[in-house]
Amino acid sequence: MKHALALTFGAMMLVPAAAQAQQAAPTTAAATPTVGATILDSAGVSLGTVDSVTPQAIVINTGTAKVPVPPTSIGKTDKGFAMAMTKADLDAAVAGAQAQAKAAVNAKLVPGTAVSTVAGAPLGTIKAADAQYVTLTTAKGDVKLPIAAFSANASGQVITSVTAADLDAAMPKTGAAPTK
Repeated sequence: MKHALALTFGAMMLVPAAAQAQQAAPTTAAATPTVGATILDSAGVSLGTVDSVTPQAIVINTGTAKVPVPPTSIGKTDKGFAMAMTKADLDAAVAGAQAQAKAAVNAKLVPGTAVSTVAGAPLGTIKAADAQYVTLTTAKGDVKLPIAAFSANASGQVITSVTAADLDAAMPKTGAAPTK
C-alpha cells in the first residue's frame, strides 16, 4: 500500500505545489537536496528528511510516511530547503491519500477477485469480505486474513503481504482450513 500511496500522492497532490514553492520559497541557488537533508515547510517547521532522490521525485520521510514530491516543488532558501506547504497541510494530504488508497483497495475485495503475493505469485481467490476480514480460497482450503493484509500493486492487482509459506504453516496438518 505504501507504493500505491506514493504513486497516488505524488501524482495527484504536489504538482500544484511546485508553482507555490517557486513563489513562496525563493530560490537562491539551483540545488537539489541530498539524502538526509531536512526539508522545511513554509513556516520553517521541519516536514522531514530526504529519503531518496531521483530525477522524477524527492521522497521525504515525514516520520509517519514517505512522500514523493516533484523536485520542482522544493526550493532553496536562506534557511535551507523548503516547500510552500505547511506541515499540517502535508499531513492532511498524506492522510487523505492513504484513506483514498485504502478505499480503492477495499472496493476490490469482492468475491472472485484473484489475490497474489507481493512477489506476484498467485495465492487464491476472494470468497468473502467484511469490514475486518477477507476469506481467501486457496488450493489448500479457505483462510480468513485481516483486511489490513491486503493492498494493490502499481497495476492495481490485489496483493497480500501473506506468503504461500505463511498460509501453509497456518493450515492444520489434517487438511482442514482455518476460518477464525
